[in-house]
Amino acid sequence: MKLIQPFMQSIRFRIVGLLLLCLIPPTLGGIFLIDSYTGRQLKKIAEKDLQGRARLITQLISRADRERQQSTAFVASEPVITEFNVEESRYFLNEFVKFHQWNGFFVVANQEGELVAGSDGANQEKELPLKRWFEEVKETKRHVNRLFPGKTYAESKDCLIVPIHNKNDQTQIGIVVGCVPLPIIADFVQKILKDAELERILLVNYQGYVYADTDIKNYSVLENRKNSLLVNQLLNNQGGFVYSQGRFSYLSPVHLRGTKTWGLIVENSESDIQTAILNVNRIGYLLLLVIGVIVAYASWSVVHHSTIPILELTKASQAIAEGNLDYPITVQGKDEIGILGNSFIHMRNQIKTLIAQEIKDGMNRLELEKGRQIQQNFLPISLPQLPQWQINAVFEPARTVSGDFYDAFLLGNGYLAIVIGDVCDKGVGAAMFMGLFRSLLRVFSGETMPGDTCIRDVNYKCSVSDSDDKKKVIVQFLNAVRLTNDYIATEHGDMAMFATLFFGVIDISNGNLSYINAGHEPVFILNSEGIKHKLKSTSPAVGMMPDSTFTIDSLTIDPGEILIGYTDGVTDARSPTKEFFGRKRLAETLTTNFSTGTKILDIVKQELISHIDGSIQFDDITMIAVYRN
Repeated sequence: MKLIQPFMQSIRFRIVGLLLLCLIPPTLGGIFLIDSYTGRQLKKIAEKDLQGRARLITQLISRADRERQQSTAFVASEPVITEFNVEESRYFLNEFVKFHQWNGFFVVANQEGELVAGSDGANQEKELPLKRWFEEVKETKRHVNRLFPGKTYAESKDCLIVPIHNKNDQTQIGIVVGCVPLPIIADFVQKILKDAELERILLVNYQGYVYADTDIKNYSVLENRKNSLLVNQLLNNQGGFVYSQGRFSYLSPVHLRGTKTWGLIVENSESDIQTAILNVNRIGYLLLLVIGVIVAYASWSVVHHSTIPILELTKASQAIAEGNLDYPITVQGKDEIGILGNSFIHMRNQIKTLIAQEIKDGMNRLELEKGRQIQQNFLPISLPQLPQWQINAVFEPARTVSGDFYDAFLLGNGYLAIVIGDVCDKGVGAAMFMGLFRSLLRVFSGETMPGDTCIRDVNYKCSVSDSDDKKKVIVQFLNAVRLTNDYIATEHGDMAMFATLFFGVIDISNGNLSYINAGHEPVFILNSEGIKHKLKSTSPAVGMMPDSTFTIDSLTIDPGEILIGYTDGVTDARSPTKEFFGRKRLAETLTTNFSTGTKILDIVKQELISHIDGSIQFDDITMIAVYRN
């Protein structure tokens, strides 16, 4: 009895026994068909698996090559390189190699093919045909790849040659050569082999030279296998499966560096498939033996031990579905039905917990929504409507609450205040300080501070006796920046919260703009000919240190000109490929669509949406525009 007790406790074996009682005749014939069918299917699976690994390896190699191209192009664009400063170029190259852990060396040459500088690892740079490579790059007008063969495999290098352009007229004035020894590439492929669990990887360049062959233990000479049947097929852009001598091979052409076709061969043995087929046969014969033992006992045992508990669990599931989470579940046991009963109890308890958690999360979401509504109230409900001026703004937070803010309000008689800012960090903390910054600026800009109406700056030197009343009024308005800075830095310095902001005061009668740019993004003044002014940062961020100096600058916004302010969430917006939107594209969009007036912000917003293309918005997006008719 003890021998069959585990079988009695397993509902899995009871149900299988009853089914096999009805399926014995077709099972006996099917086992003989499984052998041949399994072999074919396993081979197909092995081919697909090998193809998938080959594609993955191709992607890894292509990505590593792209990163190498980008790094070399970056080196070629550095000012110390383009200016051919020997000592600074050598220092830069060595630091770049150390920082990026580059396993090769760089060489810089001028248009005469003369060596300008090289990193410390460039032991054989004098042997490189720099003049010929310069001419080849100049002829193709793009980077080129060349194999520099040495006396041995270890002395051979794969070199990427990138042009150096004159920044003024974009003419080619030199080249940067980044070389990697072939043993480094072989080590890289060897690591891929280990991670991919393959038996062999062969990598050849577009000329048929072997860059890496994991079957070779010690490389001696640089070998060319262009005349090999498989390699020749690869270089002619022909891929596919090849099976010979107990090995599966997949040929994968790799397109690197333009139109050049490299070759990749990955291989696995047939031994795993043969082992799997043998295991399937063993299972088939074991099933024949098991069927004869269990058929006699399975039919009468299944119904009694299975139906009643299942019916009880059905009632319990119906009660839970109707909302009765306290319905008693009495099904117990050590077999699968007992485990199922325990799972029902666990599921019921989990549902209770999830409902409670959902209520809690709902309350948290409600609180966040209240926070968002409160923050929205800190932003202007409506913008000032002036006869000769148009004002527009765009505000798109990255989260429920934001650290960006903007404002536009009238000051005194005939002055318009324009504010755009970005509080450091994100989330609730930044949102709370955003409200504080915005409120302080509003309060201080409209409050007279007796005896202290000047900002410590280099543009507006004034005293209480100044005769220029209008200048003193403007300075009083902009004095809000200093007062806000001192308050934040003194009262909340331990929070280390600060904000970059642009605060401008416009005399609406004549367009005179006086402003402070406290560490913020450049504000643009545009007209029909393009960007007329870039109002760059004049002062440090607000709230970093008390008694900071804030410089006032001024200019005139002429009729037909528009002021554009924005936060770094605009220029730092990233596409799905991690490409930044950037100031250059922003400037091009603004210049192209200048004629739309303040509606230009809606066009920029659509450009940003198209650029982000469904990816995550990492930072708040805020813009403000002021157009003088």
